[in-house]
Amino acid sequence: MYNYFIYNQSRMMVSKKKLRYFLYLEIILVVLFFYKSSSSLSSFVDEYLSLASNSSFFKNFDFNAGPVGEGSYSVILTSGPLSAVGSVVGWMITKDLIISRFFNFIFAFLLHIIFIREIKKHYSINEDMLLIYSAFSLVILPWYFGVLYSLGEVTSTIIFFYGLLLFEPRRRISLILLSFSIFFGKLILLFLFVIFYLTYIFLTKEYKNLLSDIFFFSLPLILWITFIAIYYSKGNIFEYIYDFVYFNFINNRSAGIKEASSYNILDYLLSYKNSEVVNWNLADLLRVLVSPLIFIGIAFLYLSNTLNKSMNLIIPIVVSTTCLFLWFWILSPTKWIRYSQHFLLIQILFIFFLLVQKHTKINRNVVLIISLYFSLFFSSSLLILLFMMTISVIQIFKKQQLTILFPYLLGIVFFINLVNSYIELDSKTQFTFELETCKETLASRECYQEYISQ
Repeated sequence: MYNYFIYNQSRMMVSKKKLRYFLYLEIILVVLFFYKSSSSLSSFVDEYLSLASNSSFFKNFDFNAGPVGEGSYSVILTSGPLSAVGSVVGWMITKDLIISRFFNFIFAFLLHIIFIREIKKHYSINEDMLLIYSAFSLVILPWYFGVLYSLGEVTSTIIFFYGLLLFEPRRRISLILLSFSIFFGKLILLFLFVIFYLTYIFLTKEYKNLLSDIFFFSLPLILWITFIAIYYSKGNIFEYIYDFVYFNFINNRSAGIKEASSYNILDYLLSYKNSEVVNWNLADLLRVLVSPLIFIGIAFLYLSNTLNKSMNLIIPIVVSTTCLFLWFWILSPTKWIRYSQHFLLIQILFIFFLLVQKHTKINRNVVLIISLYFSLFFSSSLLILLFMMTISVIQIFKKQQLTILFPYLLGIVFFINLVNSYIELDSKTQFTFELETCKETLASRECYQEYISQ
């Protein structure tokens, strides 16, 4: 029995009140971290396109970034309305780009709060611990500042992840959420959904739900297509579909499709040499290449030690995120790190979800491999060393306590990591943006020139 940690009230090492104090302290520091990060980012064309198009969408449903974005519902606009809800609100209130960026982080964190309260109704979890972990997930993710740039990877993946967790208890709501995260967020998540769904159906044999599932999943798609049919500036809906497929798949240099006729297997395997990967540091390489492999080990080690009701979710999540991981490393010629956020964030959040379940048994082997996994995301080599040494000392001298102490120890180390990350921001250039032209209208060449020149 000492080999397992059963997360129940009688064995809580930290009172709920103390946990709340820690949560509040963490939220304050995370807020300060993202506010400071908001002014450490220079201009980026994708930020302009997202903010301009989504500001237009939330005014009159016209997804339009102006002439720079090539008109209404242009196929080059790849971050949907869910990408910039916070940014649009911040811009409408303040006309300040720094505040606008910060508001998008607030929106992402609010999504966590809202969905955690919902999944608590269906799973026996420690809500406070999951809130603590979810805030840290926004910090440790490679290219974390994408959410500040109003890009869709983080916010859409958060909605997608909780949609997966709700798939069994609230299937119809789940399908609608998943569809919204795809068609109003990032289309690349469709790849994840299709593999997840087919794997789930294969395991459960729930073929009778197929037509119902298609119907509810199609509702957000129908809404999006309706907007396109009304506003698309370059033709009808069929021309849009052709333009979209050509731009985002056939001719997209990240998709890996147009290389199929000229690449052999070795070319794909060595494509990293001509990609963004050559500019990464070692930490990012380990996070994007090694951590997904460790995640597979965690998932199947966990499965071998429990008969949890999440079992039907674990295998589809592992299969779908692993397939996207393989596409990223083998087929995608560019390997832009922001595309790794889709599988990394789901894997990170799912491990957190497993850790906070109150009646889940997690043995010491799982704890050790989870420790190795998260050590890859720390910002300091010294912190990694101290964390692994602490785990080793507990394992040697108080091994029966390891599974009890681990969730709290992980939270403390993440907090120290956050402090270190905040301090590191001092070395970055702080930017200010004077966007007088943009205050009149975002969707203009003059606004774009004013923004990009700063």
